[in-house]
Amino acid sequence: MKFSYLSAAAALAVAAALAACGGKAQFTVQGSITGLANSGLVLANGSDQVTVPSGATRFAFGKQIDYGTDYNITVLKNPAHMNCVVSGATGSAGHNVTIESLVTCTQNEYTLGGQFTGLTAAADGTARTVTLVNGTAGGSVVISSANGTAGAGDFVLGATVPDGQAYGVTVLTQPTGLNCTLANGVGVMHEVAVSNLLLTCVPQ
Repeated sequence: MKFSYLSAAAALAVAAALAACGGKAQFTVQGSITGLANSGLVLANGSDQVTVPSGATRFAFGKQIDYGTDYNITVLKNPAHMNCVVSGATGSAGHNVTIESLVTCTQNEYTLGGQFTGLTAAADGTARTVTLVNGTAGGSVVISSANGTAGAGDFVLGATVPDGQAYGVTVLTQPTGLNCTLANGVGVMHEVAVSNLLLTCVPQ
């Protein structure tokens, strides 16, 4: 009886040890977020998805992964008017103590430009120039009569404007001997580049 009891106890101990060894450590795929000002961000790790609300600074997937399992965090859907990228997106669980990735979101930006007419060279052939500036969001452009054909052509300001931000473009400097006025210079950037600014120059 004594031998049988010891054998049974030893067998239970061995079984418990095997069960403990057979279990795998699990890890939560998670990370931090910066710049998320709008809603709509959806992240994915394989088939696992998480929708992240506006203003969130952390995310975590609902399904844990086993030790040694590869992960690959992707942006399944960008938030409205924004673009997000993931650093530390791929790896293998357990190679690091924690899985910690960073999602960085920035507002979409677009160019601001249009057309000019009447910006002709001076009588002696010297090029005339006019400067436009966006006083609310920054950016400027110097337009020369040499840039177009017969005093007409296209222009784009040097700095992009974030989606949803107001802009106000004005004539900063006039060309010698001409008077230039700008139409459509005020507005709000919205999901597409602005190309309808119209600069018209006439002799003084």
